[in-house]
Amino acid sequence: MDVKNLPLDERAQCAAYLRARHNMSQIEIGNALGGLSQPHVSRLLAHAQKQKYLIVTERFAEERFSAEWIQQMDELLAPPALSDAIRNYCDTHSYIQPNIRVFESGSGQTESAMEHRRNRFGRTASGRLAELLTKANTVGVAWGRTIRALIDGVAVSNRLVDQSQDIEFLPVCAEFVKLTQRGYSASRLAEQLDDIYNDGNGETVSMTGFPAFIPRAYDADMQRSIRTLVTDTPSHAHVFSGDDPLVDRMDMLISSVGSSQRPLIGALEELMHAGQVSAEQIGELIVGDLSGILIPKEGLSVQDRELVNELNGMWTGMQIEQVRSLASRAASDPQVTGVVIVALQAERGDAILELIRSGLVNELIIDQAAADRLFDLLNASMATL
Repeated sequence: MDVKNLPLDERAQCAAYLRARHNMSQIEIGNALGGLSQPHVSRLLAHAQKQKYLIVTERFAEERFSAEWIQQMDELLAPPALSDAIRNYCDTHSYIQPNIRVFESGSGQTESAMEHRRNRFGRTASGRLAELLTKANTVGVAWGRTIRALIDGVAVSNRLVDQSQDIEFLPVCAEFVKLTQRGYSASRLAEQLDDIYNDGNGETVSMTGFPAFIPRAYDADMQRSIRTLVTDTPSHAHVFSGDDPLVDRMDMLISSVGSSQRPLIGALEELMHAGQVSAEQIGELIVGDLSGILIPKEGLSVQDRELVNELNGMWTGMQIEQVRSLASRAASDPQVTGVVIVALQAERGDAILELIRSGLVNELIIDQAAADRLFDLLNASMATL
């Protein structure tokens, strides 16, 4: 859609959609619509309000537009070149093709710059997360600062929330002490979503009372005893190991993805201690992690792949087979959202590509840096065929 050459009224409709659905600033709207100036976008929004495309409460009058038009607008947030590259790659290899939305986060690598980038990304991408939640019933939640930023974005944009839904939110990994203190553990984020969507009246689970890892140093009998203790814990049984566990009913998973340089952010030391491995070894073995599950690099030796399997065997949270099962169901059932990956920074692109190869992702919500890296990797891979 070439928005810049549309009539004024239609340009105003486009601006209204991005403002109400994705909470974009006027500058961000101008960039998304092909380089419109901020004053021009301001006039478009004023026109949209006058024509009642943009309700004063900033609810977009979606009922006045066709599904085809909505899809065209959404495609503005899925760069055509990247979408085509993903489609060609997945068609060539018969992989599950994920949907993708790309949002700007800014630049900078300092801690303060990253906090600003997460906040900006969370504000503009929260509309996409809220959209995906509209068809969900049971939602798994991993941990992470990027996920928290998106949830915060939903929280401050009440217009995005439909509280008539009955959604159950569940953490998919055990508590890490550091994450609990900082407020972005899986249990805390699931609780925050329950507060937003259910006014805190939904059934919530806290994954406390058992370790995230069962150390490799223990002998087989000790490991079995600890695992029995873990699976008998009420919260673990309710989510993972009991009769009719929630994980089997889950139709959406919200997860960030770690990189080989920074896997399991906030929990790497626990992994190193339990697995008796160094950070350098981990970086050589994996491309990243998904909800605490280590994703091995392509081309590892049999011995190294077995080591990754051993490390994953320590994990007491969601297992890779459960993630793959959900992704597979979503690929064949449009009513199932599936695995939603949120990610910032170029270094996440490598892990995202491996998730696509492994059939572990259905929806991507990423920033431009991660999108650019993924695009380069896809082109490089296709060039070798």
